[in-house]
Amino acid sequence: MSRIESDEVHLIRIVQPETPSSFRLICFPGSANSSAYYLSLSELLLPTVEVLAIQYPPDVDDEEERFADAPDLADRIFEALGEWLDRPVALFGHRAGADLAYRVAERLERETETLLLTLFVSGRTARGGLTLGPPALDCRIVALVGAQDPRTPLRGVRAWRRCTSGRFDLEVFPGSRGYLDSSRREVVNLVHDQLLSLSTLDAECETGAEDKGV
Repeated sequence: MSRIESDEVHLIRIVQPETPSSFRLICFPGSANSSAYYLSLSELLLPTVEVLAIQYPPDVDDEEERFADAPDLADRIFEALGEWLDRPVALFGHRAGADLAYRVAERLERETETLLLTLFVSGRTARGGLTLGPPALDCRIVALVGAQDPRTPLRGVRAWRRCTSGRFDLEVFPGSRGYLDSSRREVVNLVHDQLLSLSTLDAECETGAEDKGV
């Protein structure tokens, strides 16, 4: 395991040099003290998907709403990603981390040539980026939610579809807010299958273009 520091934002990375991963999943925890949870996902996703977990700087207020709106935090995370954008990337944000992931996704698509495959937004209704103009993103958005979570009504979660011109999927898990634990295997399978399906579609599109002489 290694840590990469930039402007007090850390990326915690599980290293498996023997088998290079095809994708990177950058995880945005829902609070400043929950990064370690996402490292356990790496054991289930490697070697296909390498997991990097954001560890937020110590000056960030851990109260959920203030945390989601922390000044310049998304910019600091974007700068910290740096060299880790050299392969197809997906972002996974849980609760307040979903808002941060969304803002970073906007910058990735607008300012870099990174292949952003999917934005996973977990346990969060869409609150940012909903304007009357065109969607801010082109990548697929997959929203995850607990069926009995009173803080994330399905109507609010479905509103994420308005944030992208790409595909939108909604995945509902049993229970309330603890589905990342109780349905961990199902969540891992979802991430894995989504990324593999997109890479397969890209390969098919390239093959079709070659067949047509494009």
